[in-house]
Amino acid sequence: MKYGQPLLKAFLYCLIILNTCGEVAAAKKDSLQILDRIYEYRDKYDLDINNIQDNVYAKFRFNVEKRNFGLWLIPSMYVMAKDPREYIRESYNKVTFTNSHHFNIDSQVVTGTIRRNRKAMPTLLDYATPNIYDVALYDGHMLSPFNKVNRKFYRFKQKPQGDGITRLEFKPRSYNTQLVNGFAFIETSTGRVIKTLLNGEFDMISFRTQIIQGEEGPRSLMPQQISTAARFRFMGNRIAAIFNANYDCQTNLPDSIQNLDSKALMDSIRPIPLSESDRRIYEAQEQKDAQQEAQEKAEEAERDTTQKEKSHRWRDFWWHTVGDNLVTPLSSESENAEFYLTPIINPLYVRYSGSRGFSYKMRLYTKFVFSAHRYMNIEPTLGYNFKQKQVYFHLPVRMTYNPKRNGYAELIYGYGDRISNSTIIDKIHEEYADTINFDETDIDKFRDNYMIARNNIMLFDWIDLETGFVFHRRQALDKWIVKKYNMPEVYRSFAPFIGVKLSPWLRKGPVIAIDWEKSIEGVNSANVSYERWEVDAQWKHKIPGLRLLNMRAGYGFYTNRGDNYFLDYANFRDNNLPEGWDDDWSGNFQLLDAHIYNESAYYMRANVSYESPMLFATWLPYFGKYIEKERFYVSSVLLEKTRPYYEVGYGFTNRYISVGLFASFYNSRIEKVGINFDFELFKRW
Repeated sequence: MKYGQPLLKAFLYCLIILNTCGEVAAAKKDSLQILDRIYEYRDKYDLDINNIQDNVYAKFRFNVEKRNFGLWLIPSMYVMAKDPREYIRESYNKVTFTNSHHFNIDSQVVTGTIRRNRKAMPTLLDYATPNIYDVALYDGHMLSPFNKVNRKFYRFKQKPQGDGITRLEFKPRSYNTQLVNGFAFIETSTGRVIKTLLNGEFDMISFRTQIIQGEEGPRSLMPQQISTAARFRFMGNRIAAIFNANYDCQTNLPDSIQNLDSKALMDSIRPIPLSESDRRIYEAQEQKDAQQEAQEKAEEAERDTTQKEKSHRWRDFWWHTVGDNLVTPLSSESENAEFYLTPIINPLYVRYSGSRGFSYKMRLYTKFVFSAHRYMNIEPTLGYNFKQKQVYFHLPVRMTYNPKRNGYAELIYGYGDRISNSTIIDKIHEEYADTINFDETDIDKFRDNYMIARNNIMLFDWIDLETGFVFHRRQALDKWIVKKYNMPEVYRSFAPFIGVKLSPWLRKGPVIAIDWEKSIEGVNSANVSYERWEVDAQWKHKIPGLRLLNMRAGYGFYTNRGDNYFLDYANFRDNNLPEGWDDDWSGNFQLLDAHIYNESAYYMRANVSYESPMLFATWLPYFGKYIEKERFYVSSVLLEKTRPYYEVGYGFTNRYISVGLFASFYNSRIEKVGINFDFELFKRW
């Protein structure tokens, strides 16, 4: 009997453990069934959401809790760097969903207390249009726990609530800025998400968002009401924001109303009344405006009209024009025109490349719309490379006359590019002594000014035809050395070209470009002759889960070099102003010496990169939670008179910077190691 009691206890413990395991397994199975119902519900109405239009009312309220001089340097936050600490901004918008993944927002009425109704903290606008069923909750970031692709990144737990409702809790398996935690109330029988609460942190903003979904049909995939409490912290500055958005507003405004600043109209269409705090902010601003107006009238009475006009002009110029646009982007939009200029002076726009040094770049984007089928884009780029001490300018002007068939005419002017001509040194060595050393000179370096005129038209859905000509004027950097050895100071070339772009798989496969270019001597004083062929194939293959496989392969060669030629390829060239993470890191060589591009009569290149938001570094303690995306690079090129060249690299991007680490090899021997970095801080602001 003394042995029976322990055996009985052991038996009971086993039953309890087995029962607990069974309950856990059953709960896990039920949880998986709830998730499957959510996925199926999305698929049921996904196609029906196309071309749905909705009226959305959005209200932002800001409270500047702490601020210092650093707030002046943050794009869009400049307007909160002085005076009041509380602001409000309202907008009434028309949202058009082209499909369940893409939408367009047109602001029709705006009002508020922020000067000139600027968009402060514009990243909050992303929280106005969440898509909880898509891979990304917001525009290109934050992996949704309700999408099947992201299932592996989250842990789920369900709790039945009764009345056919299930509470589904979720949290990341490993904390990362691309993941959220929270819970949702699910209609158990269908998998419809009724309401969800999300907590997360992205791009300097920590947020807590409550989303109430639509009730039936395709609109149940869209939000009906959104409330977000957000907080921004940076360099001692602290700003709290409350954002509310109401969908399916009943008032329809004509399309002719765009960005109208009218508080009276907003008062008549606002779907929900203002809170006491909102009214207090408006009243404080109205009192301030009245006091300022009275003060200005008093000052005007004490001085003549000429002094008054000069004072107002200078104040507006320094405060509004210079102050606003030195560190923040300048943008404007109307029915027939768009304008955007990057900040004039902003250290965050400095880029660094190990092989090319520091550079700074400004971009201007303008668009003029003449009709629905005819518009002009002008997008000049001005940059400076500190290592080369050289200004670069690139001005493309494109007139689109048939957007349906990708028909456009384009004129491009470029200034400042540098190129090498190795034949000069060879000719001098042939004519003079072989012992001449030009290593410390730039005798083979030229500044390339060029103009390109071209026309493009889509002949079929899978083929584009491009024709035009390119004119180059290349002038020696060391003119006195060139003169000393009786070599030409300037080389000119005029070359017609024909290009064919093939997309046999349309948007589901690579794009193949075939280009032919031939220079004609004598035209426009051209003294350089050549003929060149190039084939280039590129494919950005999007993989579910915000992953991207970027592949590129190309081949180019000269069939006629002439006597004084520049080996200058269209698809294999050095970039004097390095781009950043989203531009050219994955499609170009980062450590290849600039002169190598202009020394080979042919090239064969291949570039592959793989990008994902959750790779290696994201799983590291503390550091990994700030990594937004990672990328691996492998590149190679085969050139004339050199061994095979390879590059491998690893990069990551976060809210502060993008960093790329690269190593180059000739055969198996390591050549050099380099680093690229680009500031990401507030780029989305």
